[in-house]
Amino acid sequence: MSTLSYLARCLHLRSNYDSSLIIRDVAYFSGSDAHVNHKLDIFLPAPSRNLLSPADEEEPQKKVPIIVHIHGGGWVRGSRTHEWRGGPIIGRTSAKEGFVGVVASYRLARISPISFFTWSFIFGLIILIASLAILSWQLITGYIAFMIIVYAYKCLYKVRIPVNLEHMTDDLCRALVYVRDHIHEHCPQADTNQIFLTGHSAGAHLISLLVLDKAHFERHNFDSSSIRGVIVMSGIYSLSNPTHDSHNNIRNLIFRILYGSNLMYPEGKTMYEYSPIEYIKADSTLPPFLVMSARFDMGLEIDAQRFVEKLRQYNYQVEYYVIGGITTHGTIASRFSKNEARRHFFTFIRQNMI
Repeated sequence: MSTLSYLARCLHLRSNYDSSLIIRDVAYFSGSDAHVNHKLDIFLPAPSRNLLSPADEEEPQKKVPIIVHIHGGGWVRGSRTHEWRGGPIIGRTSAKEGFVGVVASYRLARISPISFFTWSFIFGLIILIASLAILSWQLITGYIAFMIIVYAYKCLYKVRIPVNLEHMTDDLCRALVYVRDHIHEHCPQADTNQIFLTGHSAGAHLISLLVLDKAHFERHNFDSSSIRGVIVMSGIYSLSNPTHDSHNNIRNLIFRILYGSNLMYPEGKTMYEYSPIEYIKADSTLPPFLVMSARFDMGLEIDAQRFVEKLRQYNYQVEYYVIGGITTHGTIASRFSKNEARRHFFTFIRQNMI
């Protein structure tokens, strides 16, 4: 190990997880409409860290549960590789705890003009104040040019066709089908009958939708009984009013402008048909849920509480925790290995393993 690598590890700038145990850029779909985001990374547990390995090497190895994580990013940003979205951290930590970690990307929506220009106005206002403070008009001019380039990139690159929520759920189903059919090629111990689905923010919305609206799994012939548990962090469960009970509240209006306006739906469908909370009903078979909110969660803790209350109303198994300290909507995932979310996460999984 080089001196720089050693210092980076001591300062926690690098993980001490063996990178040779990561299988990167695995294509989970290769059809005619395959996309650059149809990939996943697999994090294998080190033999010495596999908490499920038998002490006697002559005994048959026990099966290892699989943790599949879906990143957030407001449906328009993020990647399985972005540390600040939490995917790599959750994948590595899962492997360190003795599980197989899988982190998948999916196609993202194109940012809408109203959302783009609202964000541009917010940041532009900050830049303008800074420009006036230092008497530099070049700063604001450079900002405008930069935002034009960014919007052109979002419109013209990567997004081959307009992406709606059905495309995203299809992608995640394809990733799960790949895990079911091919994970043994990478890890013979992996137990495809014990999959734990996890997600953060938009990813939490998508996996909740998959589990609650079974039409998505049925469309891809995926047996939902293999899902042993669902863990959602800072998710969105009602697309119309996630931050306040009133649909017309200013916070919900801001959410719909900045985030909801980016979403597209198949013809004839609306946001209500893609709101997970709408699918909680009696006489359904659901895996246990662990729902976590950050202490500072942009108002989304209101949505989480409603979601949990409705699950409890129909007597489904659910646990709910608010991660304290200075945990925010972002750091609940990006600081996962160091905050209380980690403890609740793995306690829940071990309680629901077969």
